[in-house]
Amino acid sequence: MQKILQELKANFRKLNLFLNNNYLLKTFGIRLLILMGIGAIVLFILRNNPELKYKVQHAQFIYDFYRIIMYSSLYFLRAIGFDAYIYYSETMYKYGVYAIGINGSGSVFMGISCIGITLMGGFVALMVSFPGKLKHKLWFIPCGLIIIQLLNVLRMSTLAVLIHKGFKHTFKDYNFLGILKFNHHDLFNFFIYIVIFGMFVLYINKFAVKKYQEKE
Repeated sequence: MQKILQELKANFRKLNLFLNNNYLLKTFGIRLLILMGIGAIVLFILRNNPELKYKVQHAQFIYDFYRIIMYSSLYFLRAIGFDAYIYYSETMYKYGVYAIGINGSGSVFMGISCIGITLMGGFVALMVSFPGKLKHKLWFIPCGLIIIQLLNVLRMSTLAVLIHKGFKHTFKDYNFLGILKFNHHDLFNFFIYIVIFGMFVLYINKFAVKKYQEKE
């Protein structure tokens, strides 16, 4: 037991020395842990308070944002030549949601929870946590959020086209050519994680690290 404690202390000293010699990483880690803790508390409160969760999801600015995504998908489909439509249902998923489709085929519903609030929050947390000039973050963060939502629009449009082409679709999985089954929601999230990581690395290389290299 004593040997284990000694090894833990030695590893802790090594970690502390490493962090002291890496200001960027140390600051980033502390800030990110704080923001993750705050986010976890907020999510815990919302998940254990359905009424509050409903009010938050149906806050006017969130609902307006949700409508923008759906109508952007509609206009995108029409712009590329599809006779797309959109409608509102008050009976789906215990609250009203929009569905988008192409005339002559079924439609795909998008819940308010699918607009990517968690994904956007994760991106913002990464950007805010990493040391860097505020002037760069003030334009980089909005650009990143726009990219995430453009991909969300592309997802909804793609699903509508696939359904129009006859591919079967359910909420839980997506059957592509009868061969590959996957949950398109999880697949989209995985893809967005890659995009977010790519944008984060781009920010570090182009703006954050460069700033400290110039100081040295």
